[in-house]
Amino acid sequence: MMKTLKVAALLVSVALLSVGFAGCGGSEEETPAGEAAEITESTETTEAEPVQQASGVGIEPGQTPPAFVLSDLFGNDVSLDDFKGKVVILDLWATWCPPCKKEIPFLVSLYEEYKDQGLAVIGVGLDQGGASVLAPFVEANNVTYTILVGNQTIGRNYRVSSIPMTLTIDRDGRVAARDVGFGPSMEGEMRARVVELLARPATAA
Repeated sequence: MMKTLKVAALLVSVALLSVGFAGCGGSEEETPAGEAAEITESTETTEAEPVQQASGVGIEPGQTPPAFVLSDLFGNDVSLDDFKGKVVILDLWATWCPPCKKEIPFLVSLYEEYKDQGLAVIGVGLDQGGASVLAPFVEANNVTYTILVGNQTIGRNYRVSSIPMTLTIDRDGRVAARDVGFGPSMEGEMRARVVELLARPATAA
């Protein structure tokens, strides 16, 4: 009897652990409200280390993020190169993802506070409905930063498996940090990171 109870407890622990370390998964299912708190608290942060930075194109600290050209909500083409020289927060998200929804007010406040100092925030919406789904959400939630319509190509190039996935990119166009998931405890760290990067001039030619 005791052995059976131990096995059951172990299975429950493994199940909770797997939920705790996931953001929103890859399917468009509304996460039950009871799970949202646990998911929003799960985060994975990869910070840049000077002696361990990666190189080339990719999403790891030290790398140059993959180039893209995507449409905004008005049908205009926007590329990552349009934001050269700025500190960029690139957020890959979807309207059906509870942690993404919780991150957006923070990103709006961060953008409004630091946009005049050189901060750009780009939200890449991964909803299958594209602009027809994103536009009403943006209007209803007073999103003031740039929203682009994502596609399968950017999802593949940025190796998106859980969202929100948020890259912080420095003025030289290199990844400074990558965050997966969102919780209120992240806000102070993300804000401090932005302030630090805004204080650094671009060094790339």
